[in-house]
Amino acid sequence: MALQLTTFKTADDAAQALALQVSKDLHQVLAQEQERALLLVSGGRSPLPFFAALAQQPLAWENIDISLVDERSVRPDHPDANAALVREHLLCGPAAAARFLPLMSHVAAATDPWLWARRSVQVANANPALVKPAVIVLGLGTDGHTASLFADAPQWHEATTTERRYVALQPGQAPHARVSLSLHALAAQHACYVWSGGAAKLEVLRRASTLAAAVADGSLDAATLDGAGAIARLVADPGVILKVYHSQF
Repeated sequence: MALQLTTFKTADDAAQALALQVSKDLHQVLAQEQERALLLVSGGRSPLPFFAALAQQPLAWENIDISLVDERSVRPDHPDANAALVREHLLCGPAAAARFLPLMSHVAAATDPWLWARRSVQVANANPALVKPAVIVLGLGTDGHTASLFADAPQWHEATTTERRYVALQPGQAPHARVSLSLHALAAQHACYVWSGGAAKLEVLRRASTLAAAVADGSLDAATLDGAGAIARLVADPGVILKVYHSQF
C-alpha cells in the first residue's frame, strides 16, 4: 500500500507540477528507443488546468498517443464527452501533434448507448495501441470512484474482478453508460498519478488510507473497501503506488 500525497495551494500550482512530471515520464519512455508513448487521461472539467499546462510542454508530441481512462457513451461532439474536452484543451499548441485514440468506436449502435458502450469495449480491448500505457492520470470522485468504476453500477463486480482492460458500466447515480479501464488494468500499471482538489476529495483519500491500513492489519474485512469505492481498492493493493497531486483550492 502506497499513497504519495503532494499538496499544493492552488490548482494552477498542482497543474504545473504534474504536467512537468508527466512530461519527464513521457520523454524518458521515448528516450528508451520506444517508437511511441501512450498517455491515458481522465475527463471532466477539473483536470483542465493540467491539460493546459501539459499541452505546452516541449515533447516529441508526434510520437505520443493520447487516449482516455474512461468515456461516456455519447457522440464526440456532445458536451459530456471526455474526448471533446481533450480535443479542446489538451490537443492544442505543441500537443496538437499528438495522435488521439478515442474510446468510443465508430459503429451504427451509437443510437443505443449501452450497446454502443459494450461494442466499444470490445474494440478497445482488441486495439494493441491501448495495451501498454506509459502514463495514466486518474481523477477522483467524492464517492471514491476513479475512472468510471462506480460502486453503484450493476457491473461493479465484473469491473473489479475481470482481467480485461476495458469494461462497460451503467452508473446508478451518474449519467450515461460508460467505457472504463478495469480495476485490474489500473493495478497492473503499478504507478498512477491522481489529480485531486479540495477538502472533500482529501477526506476521500484519508478514508481510503485508513480503511486500507485496517484491512492490511486484519482488523477489517476487505469487503468493506467496496463501500469506499475503487480508489480504496487501489490504495489497499500492495503492488500499487498512487502519486496524488492535490490542490487545496
